[in-house]
Amino acid sequence: MNNSTLRNVLIGAMGVLILLLVVAAVLLLQDNQTAVEPTADTVAEQPTDVPATETAVPASPTVLPPAVVEILPTNTLPPSPTATATLPPTETPLPVSTATNVPPTNVPLPTAVPVTNTPVPPTNTPTPSGPQPANARGLVGESFALQSWRTSLTPGGQIWYEWRVGNTSGAGVPYSTIGVMPRRNGQDVVAWYQNNWGGNNDVMPPEGLSWPSWMSLPETGDYTLRLVVCFDGYQNCLNGGGTFYTLSQEIPVSIR
Repeated sequence: MNNSTLRNVLIGAMGVLILLLVVAAVLLLQDNQTAVEPTADTVAEQPTDVPATETAVPASPTVLPPAVVEILPTNTLPPSPTATATLPPTETPLPVSTATNVPPTNVPLPTAVPVTNTPVPPTNTPTPSGPQPANARGLVGESFALQSWRTSLTPGGQIWYEWRVGNTSGAGVPYSTIGVMPRRNGQDVVAWYQNNWGGNNDVMPPEGLSWPSWMSLPETGDYTLRLVVCFDGYQNCLNGGGTFYTLSQEIPVSIR
């Protein structure tokens, strides 16, 4: 039951109580008036020797004091607890994580990718005095290096490398093939040449080109590897009929 309904019930009960009290007072007043009126027997008992000159004064009714209506306290029901709307819990935003600089540990982590700008020849190994890099129609070798962490120098093993060719001409330069040429005993082994780009009317863009790849050598021995480009037709270059221009220093490898 809500507050409004309870209040209406209490007001109605008090109204009924007041009405009952008023009716009781009226009934009580009528009983008093009836009691003071002389009856026929009373009149007969009065003396009859009253002189004629004296007029009997009729008895005036006794005026009762007004009834005092006392409103008795009623059993008032305790107010029902007011329903308090409970707000749904609000979601407290999580604190924003702040990046904290982690101090370096004592042991440095290994670098996943080695530096590839300038190949470092093996220690105590003389730099080979083979073909030297040159500018070929605006194309120059900017880097050529082995990826030693995944290279297997065994017959048929994968020899991973990466290179970058720059273009100094400022425009596209058509070429037939770019790849890696193996050299043994001072002679290019064209049969084992590894083509990386070519055979599709390729053009070197003005921004140059970077590429990782791998090759394999089937026989044991000491070799050198260098980055080359040929402009004399794709199949003609692969068959040894074209001129290969050197774009990088040679890297010596030993297949065992």
